[in-house]
Amino acid sequence: MIVCVCNRLNEQRVGAAICGGAQCADEVYARCGVRKNCGRCQETIEGMLEQSREALSLAAE
Repeated sequence: MIVCVCNRLNEQRVGAAICGGAQCADEVYARCGVRKNCGRCQETIEGMLEQSREALSLAAE
């Protein structure tokens, strides 16, 4: 699924940036080598970051 239309970022690229250590949407953009344009995808990226944090928290228990 395309997450960011402006920068053509799909779920896989965003997920890779998150797995690579990105902690916020701006870090995801930076790790993907792009900049935020319209910002419509930021909420989706933040949601993906939160899901990652929850998964790590559950795995740590």
